[in-house]
Amino acid sequence: MERESVGDVEVTALSDCLMVYSASSIYPKAGDDMQRYSAYLTEDGSVEMNCACFLLRADGATVLMDAGLGPESDGQLMSELEQAGVAPGDIDVVIFSHLHGDHTGWNVDRDSGQPKFPNARYLVERRDWEQLLAQDPPARSFDRDFQPLQAADSIEPIDLDHRLTDSLVATSIPGHTPGHLGVAIESGGERGLLIGDSMLSAIDIEEPDWENSYDRDSDTARQTRRELVERLEADATLVGAAHLPVPSLGHVVRAEGRLVWRGLGS
Repeated sequence: MERESVGDVEVTALSDCLMVYSASSIYPKAGDDMQRYSAYLTEDGSVEMNCACFLLRADGATVLMDAGLGPESDGQLMSELEQAGVAPGDIDVVIFSHLHGDHTGWNVDRDSGQPKFPNARYLVERRDWEQLLAQDPPARSFDRDFQPLQAADSIEPIDLDHRLTDSLVATSIPGHTPGHLGVAIESGGERGLLIGDSMLSAIDIEEPDWENSYDRDSDTARQTRRELVERLEADATLVGAAHLPVPSLGHVVRAEGRLVWRGLGS
């Protein structure tokens, strides 16, 4: 768990679990170029990806962005929230960067079948939600993570540029999914941006044009990354990214003429 402030907004990075994938499965076209980034890989050449969620205290509201992989993966989101002094009933809003199962795993209490965050509105981007509803057969996580929320009337589809609070806005970061979104933070003259799966590893900051296996629209995702890394460095924006190394909070900085990731505490 790592806590940082953007003006008057408190941002806490929470780690649900770690996931490990072979580098070649994420970047199938990288080939021998991957050797340049061995410092970002495990000893066997894999990419270790955090499964981060972000707790935001802003303007009197408590907001959770993304809900992890869940208890089936020994997820730690609930204990992380407890350490942060937050109970499930304290959450006012749960907003998803997108609706893949590693971002929705704690939506529903497994024992009761009720929303895990009973007082929250669960905000889903409209295009991603409509796509999920139309999927046939349904995604494996749909019955588990969303049908109970529908029954409880807890889901609220939103459009991009939806204002969560005075300091927080849901903003478009397209490519990974049709409605992939981020949460832009602006308070006291400072800026932050939670970018979901726009970047899957620190390699993406240095190689924003590399294709990965998980983007729905590769061309749009690459264009998004190119624009993001330049803007985030220029503005000194605090960045939160779901799968970058623990704590998944940090900055894009320029070092030796290259843009690189610098996580908090590193």
